[in-house]
Amino acid sequence: MFPPRSGFVQPGIRSTRHSFGRAALAAQFCVKDVRSQATTAKMPVQIKENKMSAIFDRTTILGTARYFQNCVRNGDIEGALSSFHDDAVYVSQPGNFVKGKSEIRKALELLCAMRPDLQAQRSVSFETGEIAAWLDEWTLKATTPDGVELDMNGTSSDIMQRLPNGIWVYLVDNPYGAAAVLDLPKDGL
Repeated sequence: MFPPRSGFVQPGIRSTRHSFGRAALAAQFCVKDVRSQATTAKMPVQIKENKMSAIFDRTTILGTARYFQNCVRNGDIEGALSSFHDDAVYVSQPGNFVKGKSEIRKALELLCAMRPDLQAQRSVSFETGEIAAWLDEWTLKATTPDGVELDMNGTSSDIMQRLPNGIWVYLVDNPYGAAAVLDLPKDGL
């Protein structure tokens, strides 16, 4: 179910111990700042604190990314799934993807169960109307159910969509970025 490939580290995913297999990583992790193409100014995030948990403004891309990370960190599979469009595509490992929330649930169950420490170092979004590209560099630290310690990092490349209610959701979640094409057959181009 979750066997790391012995001695194999996927290009684009750097790990000091093991590479994630089919369980894969969710890409939209905590974002410390957002940089636009024209400026490096930090964009504000509207997060309200209460005694139990943070409330995230999911009408912003950054708020959605922080919400998703918070759900994964806390093992909240339902919350994490609410961050996806019903017809979303999730790259579960380079060369393999799943479509739709029921399949994405299967891919994210182990990740949420581990309650990993997810962080993003640099992130950027490019919006055009109701669609946006979201890129971020992430780190992940966790322990698998069989006791293997993971210490990984990579760069994701995602597509998000704003729903009619103003909430942003993931349409394509690719935590592997360009490394997602490395295991695909060559088409001769």
